[in-house]
Amino acid sequence: MGLIPAATWLRAAERDLPHGTGLTALMGPDGAALVLAPHPDDESLGCGGLLAACAAARRRVTVVVVSDGAGSHPGSRAWPPARLAELRQAETRDAVAALGLDAARDLHFLGLPDRSVPREGPAFEAALARLVALAPADCTVFAAWRHDPHADHAASFVLASALRQCLAPGTRLFAYPVWGLAHAHPVPGFPLPAPPELPAPPRGYRLDVSSWLPAKRRAIAAHRSQLGQVIRDDPGGFVLPQALLDLACRPAELFLEEPA
Repeated sequence: MGLIPAATWLRAAERDLPHGTGLTALMGPDGAALVLAPHPDDESLGCGGLLAACAAARRRVTVVVVSDGAGSHPGSRAWPPARLAELRQAETRDAVAALGLDAARDLHFLGLPDRSVPREGPAFEAALARLVALAPADCTVFAAWRHDPHADHAASFVLASALRQCLAPGTRLFAYPVWGLAHAHPVPGFPLPAPPELPAPPRGYRLDVSSWLPAKRRAIAAHRSQLGQVIRDDPGGFVLPQALLDLACRPAELFLEEPA
């Protein structure tokens, strides 16, 4: 099996993978979803349409935010890490509510350190044990893509892969690219490492989320701290670039199936 550059591979996935509005191709006729979001906002950016579709279909959904999100504005004195983490949890509750979920029932936070999500060790094992306890029966696992150029996204994928090994045989794992989309669609001002080469052809599914884009946009808008609307005393703090928001709000979400 030959290797092709990530940009070519992603464009092939966006062009050639099966496409439709149904959830059965991803989750079976009655299955549930367990979504791991590396940071508060990735659940909306990467798979907000999927979550809205699951809520409308009354599929069971569990969303788990891996990191505390407290590293986005390290220069702010008004929003120290503990206060910022609380804000980002509140924003995520509003976001999943905009997607039709019950935040009190469906949303959970692991609280691992932003920018330092572990890939092994006691904190990793504790997080894994909690995920096993939270995982719905007959669930499909969704996690950020292993090739997203962000250490927390890659670490969250490692956690998802370990989780799948703890669940029922045959549990499927799909990856959703967030920052990884920049390999095929450059985001101005966002530096990329050397792109990986990947085995062709890609496997997965393109979920048509055009009906759910208004809800997805509302969910993204709930993350006001990441849109430059809250924190005013850290000029170098993180703000989601418009180019990434445009990529996130396209009419199809990309889910890349990871082999067992």
